Amino acid sequence: MNSEIEKIQNKTYSISYGKVFNESWNLFTKLIGVGALAVMIFSLSSFLVNFLLERITGFNNVTNEFMMDIQGIQDPNVLLYELQDFYMANLNSILVTRLGTEFIMLLAFPLAGGFMLVCREMDKNGAFNMGTLFEGFKPQYWGRLMVLAIIYFFVSKIATAFFILPGIYIWVAAVIACPMVMFTNANGIQAFSTSIKLINKNWFTVFQILFVASLIGVAGYLLCFVGRVVSYPLVLVTVYMLYKHIVGFEDDAIEEIGHS
Repeated sequence: MNSEIEKIQNKTYSISYGKVFNESWNLFTKLIGVGALAVMIFSLSSFLVNFLLERITGFNNVTNEFMMDIQGIQDPNVLLYELQDFYMANLNSILVTRLGTEFIMLLAFPLAGGFMLVCREMDKNGAFNMGTLFEGFKPQYWGRLMVLAIIYFFVSKIATAFFILPGIYIWVAAVIACPMVMFTNANGIQAFSTSIKLINKNWFTVFQILFVASLIGVAGYLLCFVGRVVSYPLVLVTVYMLYKHIVGFEDDAIEEIGHS
């Protein structure tokens, strides 16, 4: 393990719920446009991948036939039985389509990495370059982000399969792994393990911060697609701000010394 990652893993830190969330909100209001663009790109890509997989597996044809078959059914008990029968009969196609879409969409993981760089530019300089959003697809980031994405995919699925609480634990504990790849020389495995070690020191506080940010994102999703596009980037901005307050940036520390 290199000295930079070892030093980060041994960090001690305190984190303020109010300070992190307030700073996240302030930065989010400056990045609504580019955040909405990132969510729209991801959502459109996810829709296209899901559509193609449904065509390949034939699940879309089965679904259309089922919708025609249940038209006119008024009895809720009969409808429930038909739904259960449909999902049991097509479980393999459903799993292939759902998990296949999620796995293929790991290819869009670098988009989140690029957004971390956008957050940094705006936070530090008060402006950003739109091209920065796609920096995560460059060779120096892409390979490491893919390793991280694959590790996270399998670990989170296994954890959730056992019980939902382990899935929530991994979601919180691995939250700063993506910005760690973008802002340090950590590889995917190092970023994942280092994030867990750091977050475990204040897991519940980090959970509270992410929970509130996610509630706002979910609220936007429930309102409409536009609401999700506008509100969900708050979660990504919060991830950046958590990294800033937990790991930090050397240039920020130098500036603080210069002003002291």
